[in-house]
Order: sequence, then structure tokens, then C-alpha cells
Amino acid sequence: MALIFLLIAATFYFVFYHQDKTLRLVPENTDILILIDTKKCTRQYISGILRHPSLITEKSKAGGESVSLWDSGLKVPDFVQVFHLRDSPLSQWYSVFEIKDEQELFNYLKRQKFLSIGNQTFKKDFISLKISDGNCLIGTSGSAFRSISNSIKSGKNDYQADSFIDGSTGSLSFISGPRTRNFSIDLHDDDIELKNAFGEYHADPVLAKLASRNVFLDAELDSENINRIAQLFSTDFTRSGIGSLRAAARLELVNDTIITYGYDDHFNEIEKKTVQKIVQPNYAIVLHSTHPEKAIRYFQEKKWMNTRNEFTAIPFQPNKVIENKNAIEIISTRNPVKLPLKMKTNYVFVKNNPLLLSGWKTGSPAEKKMISQLEYFFYANRNHEYYVKLQFKKGKLPLILRL
Repeated sequence: MALIFLLIAATFYFVFYHQDKTLRLVPENTDILILIDTKKCTRQYISGILRHPSLITEKSKAGGESVSLWDSGLKVPDFVQVFHLRDSPLSQWYSVFEIKDEQELFNYLKRQKFLSIGNQTFKKDFISLKISDGNCLIGTSGSAFRSISNSIKSGKNDYQADSFIDGSTGSLSFISGPRTRNFSIDLHDDDIELKNAFGEYHADPVLAKLASRNVFLDAELDSENINRIAQLFSTDFTRSGIGSLRAAARLELVNDTIITYGYDDHFNEIEKKTVQKIVQPNYAIVLHSTHPEKAIRYFQEKKWMNTRNEFTAIPFQPNKVIENKNAIEIISTRNPVKLPLKMKTNYVFVKNNPLLLSGWKTGSPAEKKMISQLEYFFYANRNHEYYVKLQFKKGKLPLILRL
């Protein structure tokens, strides 16, 4: 009996806890690495199922084909590795999986309606996929597939999961030579949190105040955070001389008149007016600076301002730019927004709004469903402590069973 118990315990450990921590499928020129602990996700998933056993019956009745990686012919590693390559656009992300059954993978791609574009390469929407040397390369672009394959074959990387992740569901790491900055990613029943491995940000007091504000966007940032966010869009904002930012925005559904011209049966020009509903943001942005004229010159050099003093870098017009003694204001002219009181901390808060989905025409049903469940996005920074929270609406099921 004791031997049977030991065998069961050993099997349980190897299935749910033992991990291969060598990251063989990450190129050496990776600068951002996301890891997902698949065994921890599996334990969370099973725990959720055990708390909601009726879901098994519901899934069985619903039927349909699975779209899980486990049914794709790919070998799912203990740590799923998603990476960004140095000096490549921020929109390009990749992952590599070993192929367990190539025929099963081809069947999976066919079921998922991937289009073959030759040379063992497939594409669907914004996802590209290539089969190479027993591996499946997946990315938002196929431009780096060859260099990724060569780097993996060289075997030069010596990454270990322990260097990036420590007990959390996932991790986000910024790699710069020998220096690595790690952030933990934790999946809870109704939210996802990202934060420093060595810092703890207490967000509840700030979130309690923000929840009472009727805004779509609320932000307060110092120059360091402004520059850091600008770098994500390959923009050098340091020359602007902006010291801090305050911003707020609300969404509104308004009538938009479209004027077109045609001809009648006698070739006389006629004007046609069409009225449609569009989602329009009303906003106010205050950029504090001891030298606002320097910021104005910077905006003009960047061609972010026109001769009518409109800030054209914001595509939602009309607005006006007002230069004050110690600040620059960018205000939507149709329905101005009053800025809330300062929190005296760095944060960006985006609250979900049903109008977002009404104006989003290109998203898939799955993407729209996920967005509809999101309640808010929150980013905060204090000294060297960073915190991000994706709060979802309370549901009957934990988030891992809804994703």
C-alpha cells in the first residue's frame, strides 16, 4: 500500500510540479522575454474545474473542436517562451515550439484555416507560422524566422527559467547584456497583476478614488514616466522640456455628417448628406513645463501642430493648443473636460466603456468578448516600483476558465 502511495505521489509530482527549466528556444539577441508557467496554469485550471464541476458537463454538451495547443501536434514546454528581438519593431513578437506530430500539426492548421504561402510557411490574420528543423516558429511577423532558426540551432543561449520567474504564473523580463529586470505576472480569479519581483505597490487607495470618477482615461505622469512611455513608440520626448502631464478623457456618441457629391439624370451636381453615429472622445491634457515655448517648438519640428494651433498628433479633431506661463493645454473644443484633482502619484487609468466595442469593426468575436469582460487597466509607478493591473468583471468562473 505504501509503495502504491509513493508511486501516485511521484506521478503527481512529475506531472504537476517537476519542470525542465532550460530555455532552449529563445534566441541570444532577445531583449524582452515573457514566460508562462504551464504547470502552474494547469494546476490553477484543475483547481477551477474542481470548484465548478458542472463546467465539465456543460463543455461536454457544447461539443465542438478544441483549439488548445495540447491538441495541435506541438510539444508544450513547461515554460511557454514569447520573445521580442533587439532592434526590431515593438509589434513583432515570436515563440518557438518543438513539433511532436507534424501530421497532427498540419491537420490543426487546416482546421484553424491557416493559409499556406509556400516554403513550409502559413499565415492567418496577423499570425505567421513556419515549420523548420522539427520546430514550429510562430510570430506576428515572419521577417525574423531565419535568424531565429539559426540562433536556436547554434545553441549559444544558456537561459534558465530561474533567472526570470520565481513562483508566479508568468514573468516579463527586460534583458540588457548581463542586466535583467524581472516583473512577475499573477493570474487571479478576476484580475491579472504585473509588478516588480522586489517591490510591492499598494494600489487600493488610488483605485478607490479613480473608481468614483466618471472618466474613460485618467493619467498623471512625471517626466521620467512620460519619456519611458514615449520610448515604446520610438519617440525621444526628452527634448520637449515637459516636466509632468495631467490628462482626462470621456467618450461620447455623436452625429457625424458626411457630405458627398454626385450627379442627377441631367448631369447637375447634387450634394448628399449622410449622418452616422461615431464615438468621439472629449479630453483635456495639461503639459507642465518651465519653458513651454520650448515644447511648442518641439511639437512644430515634429509636425504635431499646424498653423491653426491644433495638435494633429491626436487624430481626434478639433482641438486647440493654449500656451500658458508654466504649461501647455491641449483641449478638445467641442465638449471640454475638467481635469480631476491631482493624486500626486504616477498612474494611467483606462476604464472600459461599451462605446469602445460599438466603434470597433475589425475585432474577432473572441477578442470582442475578452474586451467586453475587461473592467479597467491601471498602471502605476513609484520610484523603482512598477505595478500594472488588468481588472475583469466579476464572473461565476475564475479567469483561467474564461480565457
